[in-house]
Amino acid sequence: MRRNLSRALAIALCIWVTLLSEFPAFSQVFYVSPSGNDNYSGTEKRPWKTLEKAFSQLSSTGGDARLVVGGGEYSLTTPLELKGVSGRKIVIEAAPGESPVIRGDRKITLFRKVKGKEYLEADLKAAGVRDFGNPCVRESLLDLYWKGERQRLARYPNEGFLFSGKALGETRIDDVTRKEGVFSYNEERVSGWAREKDPWIYGYYRWDWSDQYQKVASIDPDGKVVTLSEPWHYYGYKDGFRYFGINLLSELDSPGEYYVDREKGKLYWYPAEGYSMGDEVTVSVYDRDQMLVIDGCEDVTVKGLVFEGGRRGAISVSGSRNILLDGVRISCFGGDGALVTASRDVTIEGCLVETVGHGGIKASGGDRKTIEKAGYVINNTIVKDFSLFKHTYEPAVFFSGCGLTVTHCEFSGSSSSAMRIDGSEALVEFNHFHDLVRESDDQGGIDMFFNYGYRGVVIRHNLWEDIKGGSLHGAAGVRFDDMISGQVVYGNIFKNVGALNFGAVQIHGGKDNVVENNVFYNCNAGVSFSPWSQESWDRQLESDGVKAQLHEQVDIDSPLFISHYPELKEDPHSNVNRNWIRNNLAVGCPVMFLRESGQNVLKNNSALFMGESAENVKPLEYYLDPEILASFGLKPIPWREIGPGDSSLRSE
Repeated sequence: MRRNLSRALAIALCIWVTLLSEFPAFSQVFYVSPSGNDNYSGTEKRPWKTLEKAFSQLSSTGGDARLVVGGGEYSLTTPLELKGVSGRKIVIEAAPGESPVIRGDRKITLFRKVKGKEYLEADLKAAGVRDFGNPCVRESLLDLYWKGERQRLARYPNEGFLFSGKALGETRIDDVTRKEGVFSYNEERVSGWAREKDPWIYGYYRWDWSDQYQKVASIDPDGKVVTLSEPWHYYGYKDGFRYFGINLLSELDSPGEYYVDREKGKLYWYPAEGYSMGDEVTVSVYDRDQMLVIDGCEDVTVKGLVFEGGRRGAISVSGSRNILLDGVRISCFGGDGALVTASRDVTIEGCLVETVGHGGIKASGGDRKTIEKAGYVINNTIVKDFSLFKHTYEPAVFFSGCGLTVTHCEFSGSSSSAMRIDGSEALVEFNHFHDLVRESDDQGGIDMFFNYGYRGVVIRHNLWEDIKGGSLHGAAGVRFDDMISGQVVYGNIFKNVGALNFGAVQIHGGKDNVVENNVFYNCNAGVSFSPWSQESWDRQLESDGVKAQLHEQVDIDSPLFISHYPELKEDPHSNVNRNWIRNNLAVGCPVMFLRESGQNVLKNNSALFMGESAENVKPLEYYLDPEILASFGLKPIPWREIGPGDSSLRSE
């Protein structure tokens, strides 16, 4: 009897210790549940019903506090806000084993067939939707989802692009570009769009890296001329630009397409393949900038919550410190997933961001001039299927400032880049980048652009796969564009990367970049260069814009900068286009280098099976064996550690 009692006490003690370790002591613990009541006391047995009630209590209470969010669905009409909470710890977390969903959408359940058509009709007003938004304006998108999969506004062509005829604007910008949005068309089908209520086009009007939605002012079927509404595209219009028509009821002819008649409040949807009556179909309704706002706070953790279905963004963190987003899922948003600004020590851990119209995570912080790091960390996180509305410059991660670490993440599924770094002191390691730059041109899986003062970026031990887009210039895995200098690309694996004029790594007019110990497998080239002339380099260094970058935004001549970045001791006008390319291995690539001008320092770069049949090339894993790498002078690459989960290269 005594033995059994002792055992029971021991078990109880273990459980108690476990609970203490999992849930640190808080002066107050609150509970919220969809089955609760806001008139209750917020205890486990008498939880509140709404998150708005719970957040107001968190903000007003004193001492450390934990909010346990029960499973189920919570609809929002106003943001959940924590503002100015400091000097105490706040934890907001899903109840154990639950995944509470915070929704900004409405379910559409009453569809009826439209006589003589393949599509269905639903009354949005009957579903509680009053604001029908704008089909092609970022701030007021109304998106349709089936089982969490974003449906597509009715368009033509369903895939790819049309090509315009002549640009007919009266004002010339240059020899090939007109200012006004007037152009001829070749396809008779476009004439039918003149009968549409609100036709738009989406296109790349001058450069294939600058896209925009443009409202159609008029269509002249007799002259086959389209006139666009102002504002016109910033770069103007050229002959033969690529475009497609969108928001066209007459083109509602393909599974997964939809159209909203905003005058009648009617939704028309051609059901996606596999649809069954009763499947979850939703439209985004919540139109505030964010669902969750953390502003001016310290020591806040948000864990295990799910955010779905907003027209704009999901989460913002500003002016805050020691913030953790842990296991948060963000999906089906028209804008961005998470926005972090002017904060310190923010960690995004184990999160998923998917199916967003714009970017995944946008972060700015730190001080480049003083090299004070923001301390941002993105770890073990997946961002996929992003930039679905705006097809360029909306990456999975967009960072500006100083001090970012991105590690063990996976980024995939975009028409353009996965990362953009406008800053310094960034470490990008053990990430898996794939299926990128599928539509735009002159892009990389990761991009840096036109600032000689950006320093201290290290890109190492990442896997880059299937980045093969581009229409004129090309697509790369890592792209340093216009004067980007002094960065490191080390120990990466590039597989099926590079297109047209770009290799797996593309350097445009930069110097002192180090490309070392990388493996290029079945790539367009290992490294490509677009050298600048000495004259161009000198002219840019003396321009007002670049002078401001180098001596106002930062001070590259300061003792702090020179001690931190020793390469800046050298005269910036010297050794243009000199980069350090050493100890790399290329297998099955047509060439090792594109446009190598003789100004780079090349050492021990090995090439196998260049331009030969792929049948002669062994699988990639063979060349990653440490002994094989060593035989070519390369150090081991820890490829089994790449990615947030099982890498496509990792063996069981």
